[in-house]
Amino acid sequence: MGSIRSIKRRFIVIIWGISLLFIINLLYLSGLYKEIVDDTSRIMILSIEEADAGELQSRLSAISSSPDSAHIAISIEKSIVKEEAGSMEAGGGAIADIVVFSQLMKELRQTVHHAIDTIMPPDLSLLDSLIVAGFRDKGVSTRLYNSEIVDMNAGAVRASSVASTAGKSGDSYLYEYDAENGYAYEVYTEPMTRAVLERMSGILITTLLMAILLGYAFWYFIRTVVRQKTLEEMKQDFTNNMTHELKTPISVAYSAVDALLNFRQGESREKRRQYLNICIEQLSCLRDSVENILSMSMEQNIILNKSDTELGPLFVRVVNRQKMKTGKNVDVDILVRPESLAVCADATHLYNIIGNLVDNAIKYSSSDHVEIHIKACMENGCSIISVRDNGVGISRENIKHVFDKFYRVPQGNLYNVKGYGLGLFYVKTMVELHGGEVSVESSLHNGSEFIIKIPAK
Repeated sequence: MGSIRSIKRRFIVIIWGISLLFIINLLYLSGLYKEIVDDTSRIMILSIEEADAGELQSRLSAISSSPDSAHIAISIEKSIVKEEAGSMEAGGGAIADIVVFSQLMKELRQTVHHAIDTIMPPDLSLLDSLIVAGFRDKGVSTRLYNSEIVDMNAGAVRASSVASTAGKSGDSYLYEYDAENGYAYEVYTEPMTRAVLERMSGILITTLLMAILLGYAFWYFIRTVVRQKTLEEMKQDFTNNMTHELKTPISVAYSAVDALLNFRQGESREKRRQYLNICIEQLSCLRDSVENILSMSMEQNIILNKSDTELGPLFVRVVNRQKMKTGKNVDVDILVRPESLAVCADATHLYNIIGNLVDNAIKYSSSDHVEIHIKACMENGCSIISVRDNGVGISRENIKHVFDKFYRVPQGNLYNVKGYGLGLFYVKTMVELHGGEVSVESSLHNGSEFIIKIPAK
């Protein structure tokens, strides 16, 4: 049990460690998601700004190429405050120049907007196409619904690139292109989640694979611990059963010999023979128990001596021997069709197989009157042997383990039936060595039926 506790402690430490790593990973993914959302928002605004510049240039080209257009003089009345420029220069000349140029371009675009929007209104369809092209160039995979011109002072929509966007939900981005009059472009796109998840697809797939592998590792580890615990319990049960089974014949034989030596029971010939027979019987039981254990430990080295064995006479021999061993009233019904049915098998092991099933039927009977039905027939090229009883039956929870090594169906604190849990394991092992299979149908208080299928050849 110490090894089980050690495994449990390690398992708990591993669970805590992996759980902590998983929480840290979730926090990292959450931070990464927010960072990508902010970055994507900046890309959206930049795309709108670039699209505005492109649309504005298109209108300027159309106005300048028109023969009826009047000469338009555009002047920039605003200027950047020297103190602001000076503070930017303190951070570095190159950065300051870029910021100043960017501010200058923004002022220029706003001034041009103010000058020509009254002459030629913005082309929102062209703006939409330029925005979509900007998204594509920057690797943003999202769908553009529409764009609108919004009067921020009045809170009203002046124009829209589509007639209606009813039923569409998504994100919106506001870009003010005319600060003096309070005009701005409001661009509607599908939710940003898809675009963000696509950018995070690599790390998300990696995290998912890690979660799957960790889940499989957890499952495998838990299964191993459960199996280890089951084996530990089975080992403990086997040790207890083996101790009890071996001590009983030793104690009985010891008592018989002690009576002969110390209580003058050997003076009577009849008494002496009676006590010696008890010793022989108990030593025979001890020998059978040892042979059963040794045979299971050498199961991989078993060699079958197959021959055609008639089932009818074999069943009769098995039943007669089992009736001699028990004090219960046993009623056995044997049906073999055809009567001369034979199977190619090792006669000794086949005898032991049927003997184990009949012995269990007698041991686990619900009363002193035991009813056993043994049938044999040919079906689809296989010899079918069934042994059915009127015993206590097996529950659904235990039926899947009855063929496991050392397994015994738990009966609470009662240990009225002796054994090591090797009988049905032996049956399954021998049947499979013959190329066949064994199954069981049972329910509590309704008896059990064991069915053996062995190929005819």
